[in-house]
Amino acid sequence: MSLRKFITIKNVGRFSNCNASGDVILKRYNLLFAENGRGKTTLCDILRSLQGGDGSFIMGRRTLGSPAAPEIGILTSTGTALFANGTWSATLPSLAIFDSTFISQNVYSGDAVGLDHRRNLYRVIIGKDGVDLARAVDELDAGIRTKAAEIRDRRAYVQSMTLTGISVEEFSALQADPEIDGKIEAKQRELESVRQAAQLNARTGFNPISIPGLSANFEAILGSTLEGLTADATERVLAQIAAHGMQTRGEAWLAEGFGYIRDNHCPFCEQPVAGSELVAAYNAYFSAAYRQLKQRVADARSQVGNVFGERAIAQIERSIQSNDSATEFWTRYCDLAGPSLTNAPSVGELLRSLGQEAQRLLMRKAEAPLEPVASDQAFQSALSAVSVVRQTIDAYNQAVGAANAAVAAKKRASGLGSQSAVEKELRRLQATKVRQQPEAEAACQAHAKAVREKATLEGEKETARQKLDEYTKQVIGRYERTINDLLEDFQAGFRITGTKHTYPGGVPSSSFQILINDTAVDVGDSSTPTQVPSFRNTLSAGDRSTLALAFFLAQLTHDPEKASRVVVFDDPFNSQDAFRKDHTVEKIRKCGEGCAQIIVLSHDQSFLKRVWERLTPQSAERKCLQLARIGIRDTAILEWDIEKATQQRFKADLKALGDFYNTGQGDPREIVGKLRTVLEAYARNLYPGQFSEAEMLASIIAKIRQEGPTHNLFSEVENMETINVYTRRYHHGESPNPATEVINDTELQGFVKKTLTITGFS
Repeated sequence: MSLRKFITIKNVGRFSNCNASGDVILKRYNLLFAENGRGKTTLCDILRSLQGGDGSFIMGRRTLGSPAAPEIGILTSTGTALFANGTWSATLPSLAIFDSTFISQNVYSGDAVGLDHRRNLYRVIIGKDGVDLARAVDELDAGIRTKAAEIRDRRAYVQSMTLTGISVEEFSALQADPEIDGKIEAKQRELESVRQAAQLNARTGFNPISIPGLSANFEAILGSTLEGLTADATERVLAQIAAHGMQTRGEAWLAEGFGYIRDNHCPFCEQPVAGSELVAAYNAYFSAAYRQLKQRVADARSQVGNVFGERAIAQIERSIQSNDSATEFWTRYCDLAGPSLTNAPSVGELLRSLGQEAQRLLMRKAEAPLEPVASDQAFQSALSAVSVVRQTIDAYNQAVGAANAAVAAKKRASGLGSQSAVEKELRRLQATKVRQQPEAEAACQAHAKAVREKATLEGEKETARQKLDEYTKQVIGRYERTINDLLEDFQAGFRITGTKHTYPGGVPSSSFQILINDTAVDVGDSSTPTQVPSFRNTLSAGDRSTLALAFFLAQLTHDPEKASRVVVFDDPFNSQDAFRKDHTVEKIRKCGEGCAQIIVLSHDQSFLKRVWERLTPQSAERKCLQLARIGIRDTAILEWDIEKATQQRFKADLKALGDFYNTGQGDPREIVGKLRTVLEAYARNLYPGQFSEAEMLASIIAKIRQEGPTHNLFSEVENMETINVYTRRYHHGESPNPATEVINDTELQGFVKKTLTITGFS
């Protein structure tokens, strides 16, 4: 299948109302000349839309300001393809288009290689058979994602029917049980019993009571005296106490004061006490043994305070109250007789009374340590009452032991710790009953079916992926070798290496490295730091353009349907030097030998002329057309006489330079472009055997310099070099901003004069 004619293009970009006129029938080799902005890119988008039937390429380029919808008619070898209402009546899948869109979609965008480029390039590399395999993997992957979403929905529906703690898989596996209602009722009763056991296990038992007592030597301390104390010393001390009315605390007061005598002087009057008989009596009376006796009395008082204090008695009373509460609780679950003090006097009061009486006697002893203190009736009564209650407490504690034994037996008999297991079993039984319902049965079957279908898809995807992997391993190596052969033909200073395929995000993708100076460099992406070597900073604009063209040509080389391809090139030589541009011409010629049809679009007449001349043996199959401006806005596809156009161009350009220099007429930017072409044509016309149509001004200058002073143009070579350097500022591919570079009129006039002088037309 091939293209025959662009019949009509309406309301698409520059093509407001383009109708076929004249001999515009396409042949095997077709060269279309168009100035920049005249519609080459639009024409490529029309063909790309025709290739796959995607109308968005055309609708996005509808003529601005025109209310009418785009309409297109293209004659092919099998009939007419019409575009109307956003769709094509037929497509032309055999189209292969190399343009900026191919590059930005498959190779790089700006100065970086992104994930989308890798994925698209992968499809370029593996060809139609590989794309079919990759598409199968993609479709299966999409099916798996769809099925996974279905499983989530069905799983959630089944889960809503289950009880907490029952998984969907466990619920689905439950079998029908005709006795399920009876089992549920029995398990509920068991749960009540287990819950009771849990409550019992958390409840404490009974605490025994311990009744405190006085120390064994209590009464001995009360009756203790000091042996060996002289009667005279005792008489003198007691007489002193009586004389001063200190019977209540006299002895203790004197004992304390005696301790303050220093250097045999009285602490009150500072008079010497040495030789005083009374002081000697004090010394005998308040001896170390006396102090030890007082300490024993103080210790006895502290012991009574601790044992019979409020804190100790309160603890005993709390234990009794706790046991009373335990009796009330446990008698509901056990057959036991709890410990009781119901008919006994208050233990706390009896202990408080004994403690008070003991402290009273000890106080008397502390006031007169050497005087024996006999226990009185009040103390004996309190002591006897505590002795009686102690016997009651012994019986009480025996009841505590018996009650605790009954409690322990009850806990063991209640199956402690099994509540969670019983609850789990009850949930399983309840879920079994729900599982037997028709709605649950249908939901479980639907979920299981979706799971099986997903597993089947995953198995099919794995099989398809293995086939794709095997196929890619075979193809990708050949593809890399072909690209490197092409790069070598173009004399590129780099190669590609490490070409492989991966599955980022589950989608097949390609990756490769740039080999420069035997060093592999990762291509990176837009986020790669500037200081890291990558595609962005290791390849020039010309290298990137050459690499993209090599990818495209390699795709055609391995295309099993190459013979039926209609191949379109849109300015394929961007940023290339003279050698690569000439080699591109040769690749286009060879490409045409193996393809059904070639279409080359360019704004460069000299490039098209080179292609035209290389196709001389197939002159009957050559065709030249142009995209010409009609009126202010419209573009038409017309015949183009390439021989006449390129022969007359030299004279026309010279005249334009002369007019600009003499009258200032002409567009300065167009005048800049003519400087180089005039010098190139001048040199070729003078020396047709030395300078070919393929050579650019830089190459011509290099040959003149190489020949040296014997060359007739050697005297002008420096001026030619100066003009060449000047025009680079405004030449597409050699300046970053050729369209916006400011042109100085005076400077331009000077370079025009140099050009006219060199060519002899000044």
